[in-house]
Amino acid sequence: MKQLVVALYRKIPLSLRWQMVVWYTTAFTVLLVLTGAVFYQYLEHSLEASVDTDLQLRAQQIAAGAVISHGAVSLHNVTGDLPGFGTQPSSPPVQSVDVNAGTLVRLLDARGQLIAQTPAFQKLSVPAESIAQPLTGTPWQGTIKTPHHEEVRIDSRALRVTGKTVAIIQVGESLENLHDLLHKLVAALLVVGFLVLICCAAVSYWLAGYSFAPIQRLAETARKIKAGDLKSRVPVPPMRDDVQYLALTLNEMLESLEQSFTRQRRFVADASHELRTPVAVIRNTAGVALLDPPQIDETVTALREIRAETERLTLLLTDLLTLARGDEGQTRFEQETVQFDQLVETVAATLDQLAAERDIRLEVQIPHEVTLRGDEARLIQVVMNLLDNAIRYTNPGGLVQVSVEQTAAEACLTVRDTGIGIAPEHLPHIFERFYRADPLRRETGGSSSGLGLAIVDWIVRAHGGSIEVSSQVGQGTCFTVHLPLVLPL
Repeated sequence: MKQLVVALYRKIPLSLRWQMVVWYTTAFTVLLVLTGAVFYQYLEHSLEASVDTDLQLRAQQIAAGAVISHGAVSLHNVTGDLPGFGTQPSSPPVQSVDVNAGTLVRLLDARGQLIAQTPAFQKLSVPAESIAQPLTGTPWQGTIKTPHHEEVRIDSRALRVTGKTVAIIQVGESLENLHDLLHKLVAALLVVGFLVLICCAAVSYWLAGYSFAPIQRLAETARKIKAGDLKSRVPVPPMRDDVQYLALTLNEMLESLEQSFTRQRRFVADASHELRTPVAVIRNTAGVALLDPPQIDETVTALREIRAETERLTLLLTDLLTLARGDEGQTRFEQETVQFDQLVETVAATLDQLAAERDIRLEVQIPHEVTLRGDEARLIQVVMNLLDNAIRYTNPGGLVQVSVEQTAAEACLTVRDTGIGIAPEHLPHIFERFYRADPLRRETGGSSSGLGLAIVDWIVRAHGGSIEVSSQVGQGTCFTVHLPLVLPL
């Protein structure tokens, strides 16, 4: 059944508006059917209970007119209401009397022998337990069928005098009128339910259209927004509902897309500028080396310059490729145990020669062992970039300090220098790609690509950590990296 519904849905696709109409109408149909079934069962039970109560009252009224004389039981003051009552078993059954119109009363003695009955009762075949059970002191109620398959409700109870059963009184009532009433009620409910479902479908269609009107306007507005016009925003409805939430979400998405496109355009422009410079140097240097007549010394110098620019270009392309793979989520970080204290000492020893050439003192302070889980190669890149950045932007005679500490949950790497510092207005942007703080930092011979700190920030965030920076112009800069001891999944 489910596959049939899915197949029909695929062959006959409906709009969201019509889908809501179908679902609402279906749900309302199920609700009406369940409510109608419960109401029908309750009404049927109530009417049958009313019939049983009426039969009990009728039996009590008949019993009130019973007279016992010389061991014989007779009824007085009620026989006028029971036409034909007194018919003996030897009398021929009355065929013309209808159980739906005739009175159903029968009187039996204590042995279960018939004393008297109404003509309509002659057409009934009453089960033996209707006599045996009252003789034990328990009234009997049940439903029997006539030869014409008509249902009759029977109440059979004992007539007791001074605790002794002297007779059994049985009264009955046809249920055909009750069933006819219930059938008419069902027919009326079907007609009314069908009309209600039509009204429900019409109202659902109107409400769906009214409810989706703001969404339709949002869709039309969003369709008009082109990639080159990301400054436009969809209108936000004043009512605080789901439509307003959708509009705010779309505007946030457009804001994010605008920022992404802006960063992408700036990234492409900066990358083009950075790539153009070494290429131009290589081309010009090669042109000088090819001048006639060739000079050995000038050719060797030109080749050295070409090699230096090629290495610079290779590093730039490597950084660009690293960030591009990181943006696409293609970089896989290893989860391995890293002796972070030894890693920092090794990187510091590698850069100690560079610091000595610039007359800069490099100090390492690691009081305890620090072990964490992460990607060792990437963590080396973090320490290397931060130390290289500190050394390059520290004046001769300055100091660069690197320290590592461990808490219960994280490792803390601090790189502090006494360099030229960073102006406050530049601090929020130093981790952006190709960002240059100011001309003074460029004059110190710093990194030409502007990607080192961007890579550091990406690696730290990929490890679930964070990086902070504080600086004062002319006094130095301090980078603090917080790394969790366990690499997050």
